[in-house]
Amino acid sequence: METSSPKVTDKRLIGYDGAVNFIPYYTTDVWSADGSYFIFYSCRDGRISLNRYYPDADRYETILDMAAWTPTFAAKADPYAAFVVSGHARNSETVLLPCDNRLCHVSIPGKSMRVSQAEFPGDAMLSGPFHVSDDGRYLTGVEYRRGEAAPEKTTIFVYDIAREAVVFRKAFAFWANHPQFFRDSGRILFCHEGKTEGIPDRLHLLEWEKNVHYSIYPQRHNDRGEQSECIGHEMPAGDKVIAVRYPVSKMPDCGIILVDPQTKAGQLLDHDDYLHVASDAAGSRFVMDTCWWGNTTRKAVNQSDVILFDDRMKTKTLLATVCCEMKNQIYHVHPRLNPAGDIVLCTAKESECSDRAKILFMRVG
Repeated sequence: METSSPKVTDKRLIGYDGAVNFIPYYTTDVWSADGSYFIFYSCRDGRISLNRYYPDADRYETILDMAAWTPTFAAKADPYAAFVVSGHARNSETVLLPCDNRLCHVSIPGKSMRVSQAEFPGDAMLSGPFHVSDDGRYLTGVEYRRGEAAPEKTTIFVYDIAREAVVFRKAFAFWANHPQFFRDSGRILFCHEGKTEGIPDRLHLLEWEKNVHYSIYPQRHNDRGEQSECIGHEMPAGDKVIAVRYPVSKMPDCGIILVDPQTKAGQLLDHDDYLHVASDAAGSRFVMDTCWWGNTTRKAVNQSDVILFDDRMKTKTLLATVCCEMKNQIYHVHPRLNPAGDIVLCTAKESECSDRAKILFMRVG
């Protein structure tokens, strides 16, 4: 039986003119609970603001001017760092931001910011990306030690948003990063971060209420014991995990793989030059961006294709080609789907020589 590929029924660039418009890291759900708006940041004339956009009304609203934001330790090197890793609690319309070793709550309805009562170690630098559980109860993120040249040991924390209390902390003897709750808030997917070619087991699962963690996908090695598979940029996909087999792997079939944490087996869904992958809530639709290094067919620097793969229909659709930059996270394409899987958002740099960017909105039928 033949099936037709999904079609883009609405495509537009979102954001203020003459500005750097960007959204948090792709693992953060930026949509409101009712799906009527999504949040984004904008830097205009050196001032960063938190904003929201209502697609049906084509309406923008500035929530808060962040000019009074106290510069953080990370901001010395990157003024956008805290905003990129921010989390979003859809049920309470709250944005959570790191500020050195403190957490800040931004109320979207109240258009106000306050510092949480929770206390972290004095030398901690909170980062992430942050992630909020589906029920809106918990935030998870990562603690670094300030001043470290390389994050060789990090701590994953869980924060009770309503109680403003840290309810779990666990230190790892490696760079643990990208913590993300599964649909049940008791399990967290996280990764062993670092130089891709030297990490034998990227994907890990933390049952934080039991204080138990384990790897969920042993990466492949060749007959000589050399690592042949490089995995990265993972996300929960229903009860499974979608991840990228990078084109720097010493394998011909790179692309996106769907990993079952119970069997620790991975299935290649689609072969291509992928860098990031994101899932809808059901784990049936995936959106990816492409790169141009390693064993890729694409070689156009700072140009990325945005591709949708529908696992139910087994269809693959090129949605757009955008300009990007790898040196700064705000210019990564970082495509993501809304929970229903019918809207894609990603960053589109204005041009290679410009520092401005907008958010590409695509409704997919």
